[in-house]
This record gives sequence, structure tokens and C-alpha cells, in this order.
Amino acid sequence: MSQLKAIVFDMDGLMVDSEPLSQQAWDEYLRPYGHKLSEEIVENIIGLRADISTPYIKELFNLPEPVPTIISKRAAIYSQIRANGVPTMPGLQPLHAEIARRNIPWGVATSSPRAHAVEILHQLGLQDRCQAITAGDEVKQGKPNPEIYLLAAERLGIAPQDCLALEDSGPGSRAAVTAGMTVIAIPNRQTKTADFSHVHYRYNALDEVLANLDSWF
Repeated sequence: MSQLKAIVFDMDGLMVDSEPLSQQAWDEYLRPYGHKLSEEIVENIIGLRADISTPYIKELFNLPEPVPTIISKRAAIYSQIRANGVPTMPGLQPLHAEIARRNIPWGVATSSPRAHAVEILHQLGLQDRCQAITAGDEVKQGKPNPEIYLLAAERLGIAPQDCLALEDSGPGSRAAVTAGMTVIAIPNRQTKTADFSHVHYRYNALDEVLANLDSWF
């Protein structure tokens, strides 16, 4: 295999175990209406930008508030939940230590807003190492459209075909594949039943990426 030159990380559910917290925020918003998200619904919205997932939730539960209001209220709840900290995914710090040792350029491509990405990187102590943040509020079309991964590669100054993308969701992994990247899917509890037949590799944890880093770099 030809050597790759950079790594692009998804963030939520891949670098940090934030998906359960995101679901909790939805459940708290929906509680007054007598609803909560099922596993199937969670799987359908993981990896999607808020302006894509929220209309789906609004229609599904016939919610009375307009989409912008739902997004704002749910985001405020999510922010309060995150204030207590977001768990790091196992294997992340050892992987980043090795990436730093090898001087491998890396960036983030997340459906979340840029402010959220910056907050998480600060929490992880990786804000000064990340060469490029590309967020959902910086692109016209969210995942599974490849725009966010194409922009991430552009900001890194490296061709998409020379990038390794790490993803936990179906929409995210499809976006990275369409962008032309080599893609590893690392499903979490919420995405373990998703279809990842389109990716190049499927691993169980970030530890496996570290163990196989010599295959690409």
C-alpha cells in the first residue's frame, strides 16, 4: 500500500464518547412531549448536522416548535451536559502520542459547530497539535456529502487520496469515502449495527489503528 500523509478524525463518537450525551440532550428536550429517542432513531441521526437531523425529529414526533428553536434549546441542554466533561474514547491519547512522535499531520472533520470542536480539543489537550479544524457550520452541505472532508484535506494542504479518515458513523464514513480518502470505521455502541460495507477497514477500537499505523505511514 502506498504511504499516506495525514489523518482526518471525526470527533463525536470517535475521539470522545459524546453520543450518549447527545442522546441525553435530545431526551431531555423531548421529555415534556412524552417522547425519547429509540436506538433506531439514534442510529439514523448519528453523524448528521443539526439542520439535517432536527427536521427529521420534528416531523417524527410532530413537535410544535420551529426547527431553529428546537436546535437552539437542545444545543443549550447539550452544552450544560458537556460542562461536566466528555469521556475520551479508549486508545485516543496513545494514538495521538504516536502521531506526534511521527510528526503526522492531522485534522478534525466534525458535523458539530466549530465552537464545540474547539471546546473538545481543549479538553483533550490537543488544541495546539491539531493542524486543521473543519466543522459542520463551515460547509454548505453536511455529511454524507463529501464537502467537509474535501475542505479538511484542503486546509491540511494534502490531497484527499493521501489522507486516512477515521469515522464512527455511516454518513461520516460515506462522506470520507466519496472524498477519496482511505477510511477506517470504528463503530461505537450507537453505530455498531450500521452498514459499513463501503469502508476500507473496520476496527473495534482506536488501539487497532495504533497497532497498524505502519501500514499507512
